[in-house]
Amino acid sequence: MTDATDWQEGADRRLLLVCDHAANAVPPGVTLGLPAAVMETHIALDIGAGPLTRALATTLDAPALLARWSRLVADCNRPSDSPSLAPESSDGIDIPGNRQLDAAARARRLGIHRDFHALLADRIAKNRPALIISIHSFTPALASAPAARPWPVAVLWNRDDRAARLGLAALAAETDLGGPVGANEPYSGRVLNYTMDRHAEAAGIPYLGFEIRQDGLADAAGVARWAAILARVVRATLAGQT
Repeated sequence: MTDATDWQEGADRRLLLVCDHAANAVPPGVTLGLPAAVMETHIALDIGAGPLTRALATTLDAPALLARWSRLVADCNRPSDSPSLAPESSDGIDIPGNRQLDAAARARRLGIHRDFHALLADRIAKNRPALIISIHSFTPALASAPAARPWPVAVLWNRDDRAARLGLAALAAETDLGGPVGANEPYSGRVLNYTMDRHAEAAGIPYLGFEIRQDGLADAAGVARWAAILARVVRATLAGQT
């Protein structure tokens, strides 16, 4: 395993779970200049997404790849040449440690991004899954755009909607989600979909891009609830593909 990733083993190699905003850790030698409290917020990680990915992988007995470092260090769901790879601000908060990075610091951030995607590509090349599942979470409201987001769960996709259509149908069959199901909400997969564009769409592999609202993942009970729901959706999607 590389410095950039964590890997959870699983026996069902038809599936591969990916979480590229799983953690808020900062590697030794990197200073972001942010208070600890800010590092616990949605700008530093997708809150609950890492635990949900691990729980879902365990439920499905599927392998999972998770990014080890904060999205503020290197956002693996952005192109390597994007300014938001190491953002200078996020949701109105300045990131002092990302301003005026020198060549060595930028190379280190790019290396984290490169290693994550190289390992993901290697795993797919060695065992091509029938379905890739991407796990993200979103804040109930942005500080910079405070309108409430009503969707407890959403499915994102870009051009390839094969699995998305099946996943949305399976979610529609769930009776107690607590709100409407989002389709390319609150973000569109036609805009923010880099990891799935690169490793699923480009390879012709069906994928489910899940977004779970973070207040649903605030504790272990919430994580377990959504792991059970998503496991049913993933199984229904697999069955619908055959």
